[in-house]
Amino acid sequence: MNFAGLYEVRDYKPSDESFVLSTFLRGLYHGDSWFSKIPKDIFMDNYHIIAERLVRSPNVTIKIACLPDDPDVILGYSILSADYSAMHWVYVKKIWRGKGIGRSLTPTRLEAVTHLSSLGESLLKAKLKDTVFNPFKI
Repeated sequence: MNFAGLYEVRDYKPSDESFVLSTFLRGLYHGDSWFSKIPKDIFMDNYHIIAERLVRSPNVTIKIACLPDDPDVILGYSILSADYSAMHWVYVKKIWRGKGIGRSLTPTRLEAVTHLSSLGESLLKAKLKDTVFNPFKI
C-alpha cells in the first residue's frame, strides 16, 4: 500500500518541544527495562535535564512528520546528530506505525544510536546491522 501524501516531513520548531520531550521521556522510561527500574519520579526529574539539553543542542537536528494540511499535528519525529551519523530517538504515534513514517525519518546510513527501547533494539538487529549502540555519542 502506498502512503505517499498522508504525511510530510518538516523541520522542528520550538513549539514542538513539549511533545518531543514528553514522548521521548515516556518512551525511554517505559520502553527499556533498565530505565524502568529507576523510580519514575527520579528518572523523570533527572533525565528531563538531559533530554532538554539534547533537544536544544545546536549539534542536533530534529525532523517532524506531520499532516500535510495541518503541520502542527505531529505524527512522529526523529532526533538526529547534525551530521546524521547518529540517531538519538525516533518516535511514531501508534496509530500511524507501519506506514513508513519511521523509515522516512531515519537516515539510510547510521553509525550509532544513542538510546534504545526494546523495539529499537529489535529493529537495530534486524534492519541496522552495521549500526552500533553507543550512548556516549551524544
